[in-house]
Amino acid sequence: MTTLPSFLKAGEAKAASQDAAQLAKAARKAQGALEWALAANLWTQAANALQRDPRTGQETLQALDHRRCARNCEAMTRTRVPNQLIKDNPDYRHMTRALIAEEEAIWRRHYP
Repeated sequence: MTTLPSFLKAGEAKAASQDAAQLAKAARKAQGALEWALAANLWTQAANALQRDPRTGQETLQALDHRRCARNCEAMTRTRVPNQLIKDNPDYRHMTRALIAEEEAIWRRHYP
């Protein structure tokens, strides 16, 4: 038998998940329209709407994915040619390669 507080928490989690899904859908549409700043804001709101994992207190994988998408959109707003798709933007590709190289260097340094 479930208690009233656990039932309310489940309802809140479901509502938060639905809100996050709607915000993520709007963010995808903003990305399609090349509105990177708006998309970054919507992705961040979607991540904030999701509740933390009750067992660990950490953000869920879905929230982390939303935050990664927000960082990608924020990076696109700072490029020379923001009115291009991510895959076609040379500045973004360069920034991505530099970040990957930096992370690989850290891994090689700590885990030879």
